[in-house]
Amino acid sequence: MRLPVLLGALLAAVPGAADEAPDGRYRAVIDELVATWPALDRPGPGAPGLALTCLDTPGEPRFVGARQEMVIQASLAAVTAILDDVAHYADLYPDVVAVSVVAGSQSGSRYLTAWERRVPLFFVANTRFSLMNDVDRSVPERVVYRYWLQARGRLTQSDGVVILEALGRDQVRFVEYDYFEAGWGPLPVGVVWTKSLRGLFMSDLSLKLKAEHAAWSYREIHAEATRLWELDGPLVARCRASSRPASLR
Repeated sequence: MRLPVLLGALLAAVPGAADEAPDGRYRAVIDELVATWPALDRPGPGAPGLALTCLDTPGEPRFVGARQEMVIQASLAAVTAILDDVAHYADLYPDVVAVSVVAGSQSGSRYLTAWERRVPLFFVANTRFSLMNDVDRSVPERVVYRYWLQARGRLTQSDGVVILEALGRDQVRFVEYDYFEAGWGPLPVGVVWTKSLRGLFMSDLSLKLKAEHAAWSYREIHAEATRLWELDGPLVARCRASSRPASLR
């Protein structure tokens, strides 16, 4: 569920009212991935604490895909408590104005979230959209968070999953897949990928830091995530150089 925290200025180019989103291109791929877990593919080169693999959609260079993997030094309960705390997403993730569970939307493990995020251009209104979420806790020591676009505006495609697996009492394997496309307008392909990968990095590291340093303030978390991003400047170039076609294997 990292996608909403990374789109920022990328979504400023094309205005438009939200409407119901069709099934995303990668929804079936992610469903199969979860059904056949554990996956066989290996992480690509990444920054300290985060392995990042770029996933390309052939013929559509602005359709961003990424696989992220890291180990969080905390209990599974501590990590899931953060992801379940939707009310504090706006504190944890940069540029998110507000997130809430839509009243009356919860049915079993499924619920709808409404998002508003800040676009860092003073003349562009905030962007709003909604995601359907499903949380699967049926396998012991594993929690799966699925999310997909429900109502779209500038964001036209979004499918993703976070898989958490306990490796021990205080260690969790985190794997995330994200696929998304938006009204990027005239932005060059390189800019689309750079800003998208930075957003993924910042949101993933914010989660990791919050879980590992529960006493830290959100300001401290954001500062450390920014420092780690700046520490590994070649991350984007390495990820793009080793990118592969988006597929299950």
